[in-house]
Amino acid sequence: MEQAAEIQEVEQTVVVSEANSEKEKEMEITERKGITRPPLNFIAILKDSETPIDKSSPEKLCDQLYAGIFLKRNKLKFFVDKGSNKNGFVLFARQLSIRLDDTGKYWIWTEEKNASGEDIEVAELKKAYCSWLEISGKIETIDLSPQTLYEIVFVIKIEDPSVWDFMVRLVIVTPSKKWLSRYENLKGKPSNEWFEILVGEYRTSPGDVGLVELRMEEYTSKLSKRGISVQCAIIRPK
Repeated sequence: MEQAAEIQEVEQTVVVSEANSEKEKEMEITERKGITRPPLNFIAILKDSETPIDKSSPEKLCDQLYAGIFLKRNKLKFFVDKGSNKNGFVLFARQLSIRLDDTGKYWIWTEEKNASGEDIEVAELKKAYCSWLEISGKIETIDLSPQTLYEIVFVIKIEDPSVWDFMVRLVIVTPSKKWLSRYENLKGKPSNEWFEILVGEYRTSPGDVGLVELRMEEYTSKLSKRGISVQCAIIRPK
């Protein structure tokens, strides 16, 4: 409750009050500096944030939103795209559902630094034979920006791409249960480097409200999957 109250206090410094000339003046200066107002629903999204919010100025608040704020440490990150002022999310591996990782027989967890220098946990499929590949995540459309086209990607790393000479299926399941799928062969991807693999695109709309699911999967029993690491999934405005 205290965190939500602090965020609301910051929101009041961002929104211009017609009856308050000082705030109007402050907002004019802010706009000349190129600072964008936060999205309208950022207060609701940040109410349970585990990261302290800098409410000292609209500029510092916006900078923090652009850099991203952890809602769940090492699991879920919220950010605002500076160019479009739209909401985006990073679902780290601990926030994803990974099939067959509960026993430790196939998947192990290691800690690495991501591109922002943050320590995060990544999931690695060991060299042991595994025929199932199923990685999925979910996001509520209420947390996304309205009427916005989103691009969804997984960030993965492959130890030896030559053993991945087959198609994986990438799927977006919309709230209305429409499946948007594509296939991609991972054989020609970089070795031991993090890269993005496109899941697909999804546009938010008032008529399609609920959970959006993203998936990467391959179930052929004769194909061995090994040496793949999963860092996160990114849902970003395009």
